[in-house]
Amino acid sequence: MPAGMLLAMTGQGSFFGEVMSSGAKLAAAQINAAEGFDYQINIADHKSGDVPAALSGVREMTSRNGIKILQTSYGAPSEAIVPLIEQNKLLSFNGGGSSPGQVGKPFLYQTRMIFGDDPTPGMLAWLNENYPDAKRLAIVGTQENGVLGRTEIAPRVWTQLTGGEVVASEQHDVGATDFRSVVARVKSATPDAIVTYSFGDDVGYLVKQLREANVTVPVMGIEFTDQAAAVAGETYDTYNFATDYYDVNNPNPWNKIFVEGYREAYGEDPEYYGANYYEQVFWTWELVRRVIADGGDPMDTEQLEQALIDDPTFPSLYGGSADEVGRVEFDVQEHTISKPMAVFQVEGGKPVQLQAITKVDDGADPRSALVKE
Repeated sequence: MPAGMLLAMTGQGSFFGEVMSSGAKLAAAQINAAEGFDYQINIADHKSGDVPAALSGVREMTSRNGIKILQTSYGAPSEAIVPLIEQNKLLSFNGGGSSPGQVGKPFLYQTRMIFGDDPTPGMLAWLNENYPDAKRLAIVGTQENGVLGRTEIAPRVWTQLTGGEVVASEQHDVGATDFRSVVARVKSATPDAIVTYSFGDDVGYLVKQLREANVTVPVMGIEFTDQAAAVAGETYDTYNFATDYYDVNNPNPWNKIFVEGYREAYGEDPEYYGANYYEQVFWTWELVRRVIADGGDPMDTEQLEQALIDDPTFPSLYGGSADEVGRVEFDVQEHTISKPMAVFQVEGGKPVQLQAITKVDDGADPRSALVKE
C-alpha cells in the first residue's frame, strides 16, 4: 500500500515529525512481520507549517509515489491540501493538528480531538472549580492551532462560568523562544489565571519565563511533551493541561505491545503523537481487511472509506483495561473522533491525571464537561 506522510521534519516542529513517523514506521513493521500488508511510507516535509511546502510535497507524493493513504499533520498545511485530498481521493488521517477547517472534508478524518477547541470547556470548568476566585483571564496562543478555542470559545465560556473577563490575549509566532514581551504584557494585565494554546517547546519556554518573571497564577495549557518539560525544568511542575492525552502506562493489552515495541525500536517511551500515527496505520490495515473480506479492491480508496463509514469503530491504545483494548468511534458526518480527555498536572516532569473531562455541545453548561466518578 503506497502511503504518504506530510510532517514537520525540519524547523521548530521537527520533534513532531520524528515521533509521528516513528509511530507509523513501527506499525508498518509490525504488520509486515505478521504477514499483513506492505505499508510503504513516503514522507514529505512541510517545514513546520509552511503551506507551499505542504502543497508541493503532496503533489510530488501523488505523482511520483502514487500514494493512496495520507497521514498529515498541523492545521494550516492540512487545511491547504484539502482540495488535493479530494481530487486524488487520498484516504487521509490527521492525528496531530486537528482544526475546524478540516471537519467534514471528503476523505479526511481527524484521529484526535479538535486541538484546543474540544477540551476548552472542561479545562475552564476545572479551573473555575479549583480557583473559584479567579475572574481575570489571560490567553496566549498562535495562529496555527487552537484559534477558535483561543478567540471565541475560551472568552465565552470563561464569562459564562465566572462572570469575569479576558484581560489579555497574546499571539506569538510558532517556535518562539523569547517570551519576554508577551510575559511583560500578561503580567501588567494582572490576570488571576493564564490559559495557553501554544504547543511544542513553545509551552516550555512560556511557562519558564512566566515563573522567572514572578507570575505565580495558575497556568493551563492544551498539551504536554517531554521535550517542553525539559525546556521548562522544575517550573513545569506548576503547569496543568487538558487534552486527549496518551498514557504510556495504560494496561490495555494492545498498548502494552505498542510500548514494548516502541522502546525496543527507539530506546525511549512513546508519546501521544507517535501513538496516534501508529493507530492510523493499523486502522488502514483493518479497512483493507474489511474490503477484501467483502470481495472488493483494497487499492480503491472509495471502498476503504465506505468500509469506515459502514463501521466507524476501531480498537485503540486509549482507554480499555488490562483485559481489553480501548475502542474509539468516528463521527461519519464530521469526520471527527471521540477519545478520552482529562485535566492533568505535571509532577516531577511527568503528567498525573486529575479530572476526566468530555466534549460538550455549544451552549451547554461547561460544568457538564467534568466527568463525575
